[in-house]
Amino acid sequence: MPLINRFGWSLSREAMFDECKRRYYFHYYLSWGGWNNDASEIARESFKLKRLVSLPLWRGQLVHYVVSKILQSTKRRGKLPDRRDVLRYTEEHFNRQFEFSRTKRYLTEPKKRNGKLNRDWLALFEHEYNIELPSEKVSATLAETTAAVDGFYHSPILEILRETETSKWIIEDIDIGSFSQSFDFEGALIHVKTDFIFRGSDGTFNIVDWKTHRRDGANDEKEQGGGASEIQLGVYAYYASKVLGEEPDNIRLYEVNLLDGGSIEQYRVEENSISVFESYIRNGIDKLSRVLEGHDIEANLPLPPENFPKIDNHNCRYCNFFRICKDTSSNIRLQ
Repeated sequence: MPLINRFGWSLSREAMFDECKRRYYFHYYLSWGGWNNDASEIARESFKLKRLVSLPLWRGQLVHYVVSKILQSTKRRGKLPDRRDVLRYTEEHFNRQFEFSRTKRYLTEPKKRNGKLNRDWLALFEHEYNIELPSEKVSATLAETTAAVDGFYHSPILEILRETETSKWIIEDIDIGSFSQSFDFEGALIHVKTDFIFRGSDGTFNIVDWKTHRRDGANDEKEQGGGASEIQLGVYAYYASKVLGEEPDNIRLYEVNLLDGGSIEQYRVEENSISVFESYIRNGIDKLSRVLEGHDIEANLPLPPENFPKIDNHNCRYCNFFRICKDTSSNIRLQ
């Protein structure tokens, strides 16, 4: 059965749309079907480029992966895996993935095997664009990655989890490489992708979002901060209330910053805020549908590329799609 490019909404998808509509077009439309051998050259190139990640984004992905593995092991065995073993595994995994990307094995090896992600698969932006990565920058990224994993072991969230039933934990399964939670909303597919859910000893329904902001307060690529973070948690609350049937006053939202010693922020949900986030989702869908033929989200056919204007700022050179958007030396470009 052929895959269908179904229209969807997520906070990150809307953020990309707001940042650069041309990048949005490349990521969600031009790249579609680019995995097929008979796809156009520019579609294949766009599909390859959409999967590139920066060092900060990779760091966050790797931390999420390791933490999910820690929780899965704890749920299965009834105890936390040894911290030193986990930190050693994190460093080994970091080095394997880095070498995979450095040697550009992502060009020849599939990202998925038998329905699961290849755990070593990585395509760094710098390697694809042949940009030198200073060893000290790579070492700093490794140090931050292990520090974030170590932050999990020191987080106050562990004290809360000790009083809960592990059988009721819902852990993001990164190995399958797909959204762990999605739901239909007025014809659109909404992606929420929560990191971790647990039932509190007091019966509360708790959703946890792992963060890896740097300690210096700088905003790393793709990390939600400030108001965006609160909106993200609010969408999770909507999902818990309207899809899973939890009462709003029983929902707790946790933001855990693993690079700040695992410090936690807890948020509660008010009844009237659920409708606010429902409107936020609906407005986001309406915004993204304006670049579709006839605003038809079911057909999900994009308007011609000229309806997705380029931006021109310092971020362009570090965009995944620079080669097919602005690199005049490239022979694969969308004019």
